[in-house]
Amino acid sequence: MAFIIGIDGCKSGWFSVWENQSENIESSIFTNLNDLNNFFKDENHLVIGIDMPVILSDEIPREADQLARKLLSKKASSVFTAPTPEMLEQPNYEKASLVSKRLFGKSMSLQSWYLFPKIKDVQTMIHHEKMNFYEIHPELSFRAMNNEKVILESKKTFEGFNIRNSLLTTHFKYFHFDEIRMQYPKKDVMDDDILDALAVLWSAKRIQSNEASFIPQAPKKPNMQIAY
Repeated sequence: MAFIIGIDGCKSGWFSVWENQSENIESSIFTNLNDLNNFFKDENHLVIGIDMPVILSDEIPREADQLARKLLSKKASSVFTAPTPEMLEQPNYEKASLVSKRLFGKSMSLQSWYLFPKIKDVQTMIHHEKMNFYEIHPELSFRAMNNEKVILESKKTFEGFNIRNSLLTTHFKYFHFDEIRMQYPKKDVMDDDILDALAVLWSAKRIQSNEASFIPQAPKKPNMQIAY
């Protein structure tokens, strides 16, 4: 049986959550995905949901990114444009941005550039024989939990946090935000990292039980999709 993990990038690496045999939520921070692989070395098959591009397109924007923005409507800005492999190979922001201008007609955001190390980390592990990676966008997961209604309130606000926390509490009977929060300093893991990792885990479980939705349904490359 596959072991299911939900992962969100955080300041100190990858914040990862999973359920143990008693369905209690366990979590850890891994500096890189190879460390995660070593931690779960006794598991034969890992199904990993991750809030990071997994399969990159040679053209941008990817259809998956476009469809995600359409579904999230007023929250479309939460979906950033995944780079191409050529952009990822560039040694600095200026050169990566030049490639973006040539392919996409405009410069790449600095926010995207700062994610390059994590995207590269994913690329080093996606062909590992026992790890199946699936790209998941937390806001699409929360939308699915919320009867297909986009949550417009930012998760950084009191109301936005409470809406998402309540949804997660409904779907994970042993999830208690404060129990996880007290384990990590905020300089390593922010509140929204915890929420997002659990949302990703929820969708990863749906993938394993064949309940998840994927966009696009017929991608140009295998698994070049976002699940929720």
